[in-house]
Amino acid sequence: MLHRHRLRRNTAIPVESIVHRTICESPSSRGQGWRRWRKPSAPRRAQAAARRRVSAFPKGGESPPTPHGLALRHRDNPKSGPDKHEKRESREVQIMWRLSPSPTRPWPVVLLVVLIGLVAAQPVFAQQLVRLTFYYPVGVSGPLARVINEMVDQFNAEHPNIEVVAVYTGDYDPTMQKVQTAVMGGNPPDIAVVEISEFPTLLAMDAIIPLDEYLAQEDPSYFNDFFPAFWENSRYDGKIWAIPFQRSTPVLYWNKEAFAEVGLDPDRPPRTWDELAEYAALLTKREGGQVTRWGVTISGGWNDWLFEGFVRQNGGKLIDFENRSLHLNSPEAVEALEFWVKLTQQMQVAPPHSTWASTPADFVAGKTAMLYHSTGILTFLKDSATFDFGVAFMPGKKSYGAAVGGGNFFIFKNIPKERQDAAWTFIRWMTTAERAAQWSIASGYIATRQSSYEYPQMQAYVARHPEYLVARDQLQYAYGKAMSPAFQRVREVLKRALDDATAGRMTPRQALDGAQRQLEMQLRQWLQGN
Repeated sequence: MLHRHRLRRNTAIPVESIVHRTICESPSSRGQGWRRWRKPSAPRRAQAAARRRVSAFPKGGESPPTPHGLALRHRDNPKSGPDKHEKRESREVQIMWRLSPSPTRPWPVVLLVVLIGLVAAQPVFAQQLVRLTFYYPVGVSGPLARVINEMVDQFNAEHPNIEVVAVYTGDYDPTMQKVQTAVMGGNPPDIAVVEISEFPTLLAMDAIIPLDEYLAQEDPSYFNDFFPAFWENSRYDGKIWAIPFQRSTPVLYWNKEAFAEVGLDPDRPPRTWDELAEYAALLTKREGGQVTRWGVTISGGWNDWLFEGFVRQNGGKLIDFENRSLHLNSPEAVEALEFWVKLTQQMQVAPPHSTWASTPADFVAGKTAMLYHSTGILTFLKDSATFDFGVAFMPGKKSYGAAVGGGNFFIFKNIPKERQDAAWTFIRWMTTAERAAQWSIASGYIATRQSSYEYPQMQAYVARHPEYLVARDQLQYAYGKAMSPAFQRVREVLKRALDDATAGRMTPRQALDGAQRQLEMQLRQWLQGN
């Protein structure tokens, strides 16, 4: 049953409603809204039939096609009045009969076709927008969350069919925890930047997809333009699972004014472990038995990452991911930790404990003369320090060495294919050479694309700030970061061993032997190839 409708000013009406009213209703002659269309009386139908015979058959003879099987009587048919078949015609037939083509009345059909086309097109328009959830961490100091949000806003403005919703998820560890919770809850993000050593954990969870399908669509120069060391934490089983984004290596920062103060060449950082210890002894300041400036600080929180670099410099390796083996208590690792204990306990030129977040501010405040930390804090230090400082390779032992760090882009499983495709569009946009250069300048992270350093903006910037090239140049001595399933547990065990040794609670050998035994039990299945 049709109901009365009253149009109101400035009221949006669905297209479907307009079509319904156009077909099923007619405006009242008094202009008082809309009323139900009623079947004409028999005399009026006879008059209308006569008019139709004149307009529809001007030359006589041939009958026009009859819409929906409606039997129109020929003018020569003596039964010109309505018959019982006509009385049984459905409302739909009557409606189509009124809208049948006519030379004098073509507009209803045209309007009907146009409106039906609009209705059919509506779902297409509604389905065009693809909304993506993007988890991202900020693992270093500085306003990098704002920078990420600005980049996302620019992408959204350039891609009206995709909307990326950026969700800041804290440091790397809480980001991974949020990702795991979302995946186990059946509502994974579409994209996430996750710390690179968590890659095996994501594989074990069956949470991510390989990206070879998308890389195959790109020119080979896209893949080859990334620094090779950055791919080491993206490969598994002959496939690529992640795209490098905010990547770094640890470096050594030094306060040039403090160097000059104690008679050291302000332009020559330590290059070996022995020089590091010698310089740290000269740079440490004490007043009343209290340390007011440490000679060197090996930042805590991610000290396991820094320790891995020391082990590499000594010719060792903590975890062999491909061969599924642990070497935490190797002679090279024990000797590296003994050097740390020498700095913290024997010489007392380095603090036995510190936090990752606080040490950049300590360096800026002059509380430490040398600092081991990520290249990702470089822009923060440049904007905050009131003194000249330098950036150097991590001092070496048998050689230089560093483990790459940072986060990679991952696309998640169990989401619609159209969202995975849109996620790749976003990742590809974020990792162009030009944007990698912009991100490097804004953050201090290494520009992941080699061609980024050819951009005029980047060339001008590194000409003014050559310290931005140090981490890039150190990549020739860099290795993929240690990784394994359940790596957060691995990190906690290793960090506790390092803290116990540097605080004097255990010897380096005791601490690392204990860590080795504990992790062999926790990772037994993985180590056995299961």
